[in-house]
Amino acid sequence: MKTLVTFLLVVLLASPALAQRSGGGGGNGGGNGGSNGGGGSSASDHDRARSAVERNEILPLNRILATLRERQRGRVIKVDLEQQAGHYIYALKLITPEGRLLELEVDAATGLPIAKAGKSGFDEGN
Repeated sequence: MKTLVTFLLVVLLASPALAQRSGGGGGNGGGNGGSNGGGGSSASDHDRARSAVERNEILPLNRILATLRERQRGRVIKVDLEQQAGHYIYALKLITPEGRLLELEVDAATGLPIAKAGKSGFDEGN
């Protein structure tokens, strides 16, 4: 799983360079706009994330993961970038060394944990 997270991180970080090399940008995409219609392709999710990072609307995933490693023990197994009421949120799933599955939400713009009802963000149960 660490390999998967590393791969996703590399893809996210390499995307701007690859887009510039291929002359990416203008031609092919105009129709999807900024909507967050469910079931979109992972390519459009990556494009949306890369664009938001380039516009300084969100922090890069590597910074979010570095902060998470400082505050929470465990291995990240899934990361989604969601948009709720026009605000970006990283939704993360991780497994603790004890085998517990944790679901965390992090404000993508600030890197701060978002407390869910009845929970306090990072360090749940530790």
